[in-house]
Amino acid sequence: MTPRERELRLRFKNDFRFYAPRCLTIRTKSGKVEPLRLNEAQLYLDTKLEEQKARTGKVRALVLKGRQQGCSTYTEARFFHKVTHSVGLKAFILTHLDEATNNLFGMAKRFYEHCPAVLRPSLRASNAKELLFDKLDSGYKVGTAGSKGVGRGDTIQLFHGSEVAYWPNADTHVAGALQAVPDEPGTEVILESTSNGRKGLFYEMCAAAMRGEGEYILVFIPWFWQPEYRKPVPEGFTPTADELAYQAEYGLKLEQIVWRRAKIVELNGVHNFRREYPATAEEAFSAEVPGALWKRDQIDNLRVRDHPVLVRIVVALDPSGGDKQKNDEVGLVVMGVDAQKHGYLLEDASGRYSPETWGSKAVALYRKYGADRIVAEANFGGAMVESTIRVVDRNAAVKLVHASRGKHARAEPVAALYEQGRMHHCGTFIGLEDEMVTWVPLQSTDSPNRVDALVWAATELLIDGPGTATVTPLRM
Repeated sequence: MTPRERELRLRFKNDFRFYAPRCLTIRTKSGKVEPLRLNEAQLYLDTKLEEQKARTGKVRALVLKGRQQGCSTYTEARFFHKVTHSVGLKAFILTHLDEATNNLFGMAKRFYEHCPAVLRPSLRASNAKELLFDKLDSGYKVGTAGSKGVGRGDTIQLFHGSEVAYWPNADTHVAGALQAVPDEPGTEVILESTSNGRKGLFYEMCAAAMRGEGEYILVFIPWFWQPEYRKPVPEGFTPTADELAYQAEYGLKLEQIVWRRAKIVELNGVHNFRREYPATAEEAFSAEVPGALWKRDQIDNLRVRDHPVLVRIVVALDPSGGDKQKNDEVGLVVMGVDAQKHGYLLEDASGRYSPETWGSKAVALYRKYGADRIVAEANFGGAMVESTIRVVDRNAAVKLVHASRGKHARAEPVAALYEQGRMHHCGTFIGLEDEMVTWVPLQSTDSPNRVDALVWAATELLIDGPGTATVTPLRM
């Protein structure tokens, strides 16, 4: 080879980002065969893995992402590059379904067939499950996570687990195939998946990584990094308040909000969308938790678009002690009741606010809905709560309530109202509903401030009633 050829060969070996678009081809969603040009998600994943490798000498990563973001494609390409440029490397790919196994292995074979001849290693064997490169003594093998013994007994340097949250026998595979990867420099384990809720091995490993425990890093890929996840804005399209807040929080284009709305309809609800196309790691695992007092199906089945004539409306406030991120949220909801004694949740305005801000917001909601009173928990400091509200409106009807029972005891009667079909949500309240289906009495450590506000409102309207305490009089 000439010096220039040697320089190029060395760069192809050492620079994956240079190698991928020049030597690897993929079949796109439209069926075309094109060079592999790394997208934003793939470049971000590559950066995170290389940072860990530089720091520790190896890769141990969990990749949490949405559907069709190219993380499996990236990992296959990364491993193909390594096994075709190194001696003695064995890559093993384990998927959740035979169809996925066939697709990923077909991708590897396409890499090999379209690889420039000068960079294509000599092939000793090629069958339905493996590629073996004789002169390099390296190889590439796939399997499906069904048989409990798959991968066991092999010596593996590179391991890719695809859709790990959906593996059957996941614990057995970790005890088998993953243990075949030695704890040595240069080895890599990449486990990627969409979420399957707050259960199973993948969730437990991600939760540990988020707590900073163990050697695995968590790499999260939000759905909105995909440029194709957009739709043209139809004439007359008007974002809802929820959509406007979501757009502002993540800095999205209106085309992305249109795509999101269509996908929510396709997936039969926003909660399914959030699991399949999360914006944050916490959102991906927002599925209900066993032992929670409320269930998603229960809330969804009682959801309504409009409400009947309401005979009473209250604003319920569960205050917090500050306005910093580390402080608990302030629970702030609006609820009404009709003549048939059915409750209707009208708005959830909870958030992290200073006392001045939550006082102003509570009064604004009180006026907006023509509420009968503001019901506020007094345990935080009854006099301060009342005075904070009265700074904004001296004439607001304020009822202070005291938490003489634990959260579980207060919440159970309200949960029973849902079981009786007497509580309805007028719209979707994502933050509150997440809290409802993930708060487990006597187990959860987080304070459920939104739930607390919901409980105070329902208790006032449907359980204790207005006669249990007098409205705080105006103090001059």
